[in-house]
Amino acid sequence: MRKEGNYTIEYYVNKTIGLSCNTKGNANNLTKNLPQYLKVTFDFSLLEIDNHDFLLLKPLNEVSLSTSQIVKFSKQILGKTGFPTLIQFKSLNSVQRRTLIRNRENFIVPDKQIYIPFLRMYLNESGNIQQLSDKEKLSPAAQLLLLYHLQKQSLEEMPFKDIAMILNYSKKTISLVTAELQKFNLCEVKSTTERNKVLYFKAEKRILWDIVSPLTDSPVHKVWYIQNEKIPLEMRLFDAYDTALAYYTFMAESSQISYAVDKRIFAEYQEKMQEFLHPEEGNVRLEIWKYNPAILANGHFIDRLSMILCYKGIDDERVNMEIGKLIEKIW
Repeated sequence: MRKEGNYTIEYYVNKTIGLSCNTKGNANNLTKNLPQYLKVTFDFSLLEIDNHDFLLLKPLNEVSLSTSQIVKFSKQILGKTGFPTLIQFKSLNSVQRRTLIRNRENFIVPDKQIYIPFLRMYLNESGNIQQLSDKEKLSPAAQLLLLYHLQKQSLEEMPFKDIAMILNYSKKTISLVTAELQKFNLCEVKSTTERNKVLYFKAEKRILWDIVSPLTDSPVHKVWYIQNEKIPLEMRLFDAYDTALAYYTFMAESSQISYAVDKRIFAEYQEKMQEFLHPEEGNVRLEIWKYNPAILANGHFIDRLSMILCYKGIDDERVNMEIGKLIEKIW
């Protein structure tokens, strides 16, 4: 068993996080063709966490290697073996930890820290570990608040009443939303005065996106199709879906225009448009959104993260590749 201090890795992962974890022996078959300089840098073994295999790398001399070198070697090993790596450390300081997280490297310090974004495991500032479930989703209001913070401006240290004004919600709704975010251990709330509260997120923006992504959902409530000339000119629309994807990435433009509209605005015009709406046919795809796209919009285009969420679960390799590139450009 892999042991560090008084804890085995298996015990730490199983008891602290609640996931199955088993050592699967040496990794000789995987590492036999690695360059010699990599073989003498790490102790290798195979580890299975929650039915996912990892190549566990334990640096033989942590003192003589910089964290950047370890990250570089880990990526080389991943490329040559095809196995996701998990780096085991005896200890980490805050600078080393930030370097690993910035590079999205899986790592573990038994009895102290763990970071495996692939399995949605992360460590928060208090040293506790939280695992997020795919079965739970953020409310549209909570998702809107997070996406605004991630893309438009930081909402940390901003009074709730100001956040409410920006997002066009009541102060009571913001209080409920922050309570929801606290339930997922994403933020903490502090009182600045007797009547004013502010929030603080528990991760930097890029890491926060990785953490909350499994909790997010498409902003689309319903999709209708319609002929372009049948849409009221005064209805406020934003370029969406394939139209926005072509704008933000190198995907080719679609012959079908896609628009997004807030469900409350759509409700004002629905009776007037009802006879022209169709579930499948029309030269315009009209998305009815759960929250107002105007709040996050980039000019007349929907925001990038909401657009990405519109493609969540799509089985298109080219689209997913372009979305992956786009995410890396946001922060």
